Amino acid sequence: MSTVTLPASSASPALAAPATLSGPEGRRAFVMSHLPAHCRGLEIAPYFNPMVDRSKYDVFYVDCIDNDEIQRKAGDNPGAVGRYVPRIDAVWVPGKRLAECVEGRKFAYAVASHVMEHVPNPLGWLNEILECVEVGGRVAIMLPMRTKSMDYYRQNTTFGEVVGWSIEKPALPTPTQVMDFLSQSFYHRGEPVIEGKMPRFEDAPRHYSDKDALNYANFVWNEKHYLDVHCSTWTPETFKEIFGRLRDVGLLNCEVIGPFVGFPGATDAEFLAFLEKRA
Repeated sequence: MSTVTLPASSASPALAAPATLSGPEGRRAFVMSHLPAHCRGLEIAPYFNPMVDRSKYDVFYVDCIDNDEIQRKAGDNPGAVGRYVPRIDAVWVPGKRLAECVEGRKFAYAVASHVMEHVPNPLGWLNEILECVEVGGRVAIMLPMRTKSMDYYRQNTTFGEVVGWSIEKPALPTPTQVMDFLSQSFYHRGEPVIEGKMPRFEDAPRHYSDKDALNYANFVWNEKHYLDVHCSTWTPETFKEIFGRLRDVGLLNCEVIGPFVGFPGATDAEFLAFLEKRA
């Protein structure tokens, strides 16, 4: 089994940042400076905002939908107007192992930016990614903070839920996940979410009514339909606690590095963590 040796700069516990860049480029540079970027990497769901720039790095892109569907989706997304949408190299077919979809390729690192919260079985998903990463390699995970996002009024995902989903292995967001997201999220226009200054949930703007949420939950169950929702919610504290417990009970073979907030180019509503694969 091959092993990745990280560059010396990647081993710094302080995760020192490149000092010359800010904004989105600073964000990318910070993440890449703490990965073995000189080797081949994997990015999950780059869409129109890839973290790993193919013109600079040797990267393999995968998504759960094919290139035609990605282009159609981007065409309907106002945020994608004028943005470059790279072609993916393989489709991670729902219900099929990632290792099979990438034809047994191994990677020195993997990146998933604002993807895991959409996954109905986050532990199973991560273990499939780790299966494709060499020992010593890292998986970079970026997630929205529940307390700073449209998930503000929802409860934190629990250790028990993550383990339960790994046993049930849902391939699609479950009615419970759909119901919780649609009935407890609020219509977020991008304004700052400030603890202690938010209105009561009853007074917050809603994108979906409880009746809407119920109808969608029944629809996804009856029609076996994929509805893109935040299946799980995270804060830096709950991520560290839950993934530490998953490691301790032998369900995740990696070390948790971080999480980190306030790094160059990051918004105040996201955080970053690395999972380093153990032998």
